[in-house]
Amino acid sequence: MEKITCPIYTNALRHPHHIAFYDPRHDISFQEAEIRLRRMAHWLTKLGIIGGDRIGVLSRNSIDYCIAVYAMSRLGTSMVPLNLRLTENGWKEQLSLSRCRMILSDKDHYDRAKSLGLPVHILENCPQRLVSSEEKKAEQLASKDIALDKETSVIFTSGSKGIPKGAVLTNGNYYYSALASNLNLDLATGDCWLLSLPLYHVGGLLILHRCALAGASVYITHGFDCEEIRALVDASRITHLSLVPTMLQRLIESTDHKHIQDIIKVILLGGAPAPKKLIEKIRQSGMPVLTTYGMTESASQITSMSPGDPADRLSTCGRPLKYVQLRVVDPERRDLPPCVEGEIVIKGKTLFRKYLNCEKRKIWHDHQWFATGDRGYLDSDGYLTVTGRTDDMFVSGGENIYAREIEVEAASYPDINACAVLAVDDAEWGKRPVLFVEPKNRASFEEHDMVAYLKTRLAKIKIPDRVILLDGLPQAAIGKTDYAALRKLYQKRHS
Repeated sequence: MEKITCPIYTNALRHPHHIAFYDPRHDISFQEAEIRLRRMAHWLTKLGIIGGDRIGVLSRNSIDYCIAVYAMSRLGTSMVPLNLRLTENGWKEQLSLSRCRMILSDKDHYDRAKSLGLPVHILENCPQRLVSSEEKKAEQLASKDIALDKETSVIFTSGSKGIPKGAVLTNGNYYYSALASNLNLDLATGDCWLLSLPLYHVGGLLILHRCALAGASVYITHGFDCEEIRALVDASRITHLSLVPTMLQRLIESTDHKHIQDIIKVILLGGAPAPKKLIEKIRQSGMPVLTTYGMTESASQITSMSPGDPADRLSTCGRPLKYVQLRVVDPERRDLPPCVEGEIVIKGKTLFRKYLNCEKRKIWHDHQWFATGDRGYLDSDGYLTVTGRTDDMFVSGGENIYAREIEVEAASYPDINACAVLAVDDAEWGKRPVLFVEPKNRASFEEHDMVAYLKTRLAKIKIPDRVILLDGLPQAAIGKTDYAALRKLYQKRHS
């Protein structure tokens, strides 16, 4: 069984006084983080938790939450982080599917957690001090070694159809994903990554793992705030950011680009495709943005740009990282030549174990390749461009139409913030596209102007039959549109 030494423990020995975690009120060193980790492991054990158990976590980002991630890993238990955006019924469903033993909650979510039918314990109630005999027990309980093949979390992903699936991830998945990213970015001791993504999202969890592995610091926030980021940049507190396109759009519009360039080393951009007009703004700003492509099932990143890549690569998602193999294939699973679009398939050490309560992954079992469901192509230099989902193609009047193609062109229209396309049933054509739009100014938005714009960029059959205005598109995950919610909304309006 392959093992590694917990990086919190390693850093507590090598860099005991370096800061592991900051938040707006205080910070703790790696040495203190290791001590608190042991105390939390001891506390969880006294609550009846044993190796192999699953624990739900309902909490905003905090130092206690970060400590809990490693305490559970060291005990051999598995974390099920709950998406704070879900309803109580959604939480109950995920807790039931994952068979959690208990819930860890912060104080703010305790009352709601109590209604979910499991024992609830407040993270902030973990003892900050133990008597000497218990300190020794705590040190023995929290083994410094972590088995890479052990399950460490179940992350629920709704996929493209809105059906929750629990992806079972191992310590090894996180370790190799973090290692590959650090090799690409050269993350090091002295760097500090802003944790603006929630820890119920695999992108947030990987920030923890990258920083612990590199001996870097994590600055914890409860959300994305441009003013807070500006203040942190002014104080030279952070060097790395992970953002989704909507976050970066707001940052570019509200921040001194030159100041960002002087302080920030890397802005990792992922979570959703970046619109063309945002890519152009990035090029003009000179911000150190690196695009990336990943998914929950691959423990975050699959491909990434590298520091030093030219700006004209911003329209791609970079190249495959170490420990990941990637191919683009046709429906018969044959490799396609450069610049020919097909389905993206992957395998490697970052690939998840399985979906919860499923005997088999959706893979080719003879060679362990996972079909991502995403479409794209590799250019002659190995850079990946993602063009959409395999299931976003529909037939209208005998013509194959990709919803993503319409979305890309619609997103370039200057008077909107976001858009999405659904294919709906049509008696004459079979399927027709409907465009949902979040306008910048609803009062002055003219639908016919946008349709006229699209007619200059798309074939006639691809022009949406309807444009529906919304104050905001529903979100399924960080930066991703909830298409299932959009379809329900459409059906409700047109039933």
